[in-house]
Amino acid sequence: MSKKKTDRWRQSGLFSLLVPFLRFLLGPMKTVWQTPFDEGSPAIFVCNHDSAYGPIAMCARFELYKAVRPWINSEVLSVRKMPSYVRGDFWWPQNAWYTKILDYTVAYIAALLLPAILRGSACIPVYHDSGVITTLKDSVDALKSGHPIILFPEHPTGYREYGRDVMTGFTSLGKLTARRTGLSLKFYPTYIDWKAKKISIASPLTYDKNLSHADLEETISTAAEAFFARRGDFQ
Repeated sequence: MSKKKTDRWRQSGLFSLLVPFLRFLLGPMKTVWQTPFDEGSPAIFVCNHDSAYGPIAMCARFELYKAVRPWINSEVLSVRKMPSYVRGDFWWPQNAWYTKILDYTVAYIAALLLPAILRGSACIPVYHDSGVITTLKDSVDALKSGHPIILFPEHPTGYREYGRDVMTGFTSLGKLTARRTGLSLKFYPTYIDWKAKKISIASPLTYDKNLSHADLEETISTAAEAFFARRGDFQ
């Protein structure tokens, strides 16, 4: 008897139980679209981070929260690597009297709890070495399976602070998706306003395989940066 094929993109029972609990705690958030969502095209939502608030909002309160799958740094999915990642990722102020206490308590508690929960989201681990090929392949597989991707390309520069320029490597998904599926990937700049309980989504930028990748990378990343700077205000 053949074994039943496992659905790579099915979320775990634990994660599926936690999301309704989070939704109850968070209360409602409004999703506002500048243009209607194109269900016929694979999609990437390019989001601001705002500490943990951005990922939580997109995984629990976004209009398409059941369908989306997040990019998550591979270190956050590792019990062994997570404490050092937390200490270097500005999860709390770096020069407060309690910084060292949190570095050697909360960082290790988080490492025991969060990796199992986050892996249960059917996420896409993001590697920053040769493993990036796996990240890209998994991403295209998720898109082909009908799951839009959410990612957070801002550079953390301090506690709840981010640089204006975003990381641009995610735009390679446009080229790879076109090559492997023949489909044009749409990139939606997305701004999460936690205090206003609103998720604003700008009109998408379509990856045209007939244009220069360098030009498209600049166009897509600049559009996301500008939308973040405007705090989600549509032009």
